[in-house]
Amino acid sequence: MNETAQAVQRIPVLGDTDFPGYAMGTAAQAIGVTPAFLRAVETAGLFESHRSGGGHRRYSQDDLQRADRARRLVDGGVRLDAAVRIVDLEYQLATANAMIEILQRRLDIPPSGG
Repeated sequence: MNETAQAVQRIPVLGDTDFPGYAMGTAAQAIGVTPAFLRAVETAGLFESHRSGGGHRRYSQDDLQRADRARRLVDGGVRLDAAVRIVDLEYQLATANAMIEILQRRLDIPPSGG
């Protein structure tokens, strides 16, 4: 099984950055926003929150990092929809760069500077 397939099938556990361990109030407090802001960035497509058995929103560290980055952009005057797009593109770029590093290691190519 390749690395991508393993990542898709893996179930997050406590301590993983993608484990949905934060309830809405705790999550909002942790990054200094209101629950309404978390709902707004979710509605705008920044992430899809996990749901508890009772249907309550749950957030992971990854979700909170994305929401916090969007909050900083919004605080700097960027519209919410633009902030969500920027954060999404930043994460896509980071993922692409990580994949390039993996492929370079497999091909034994030294990483490029920069």
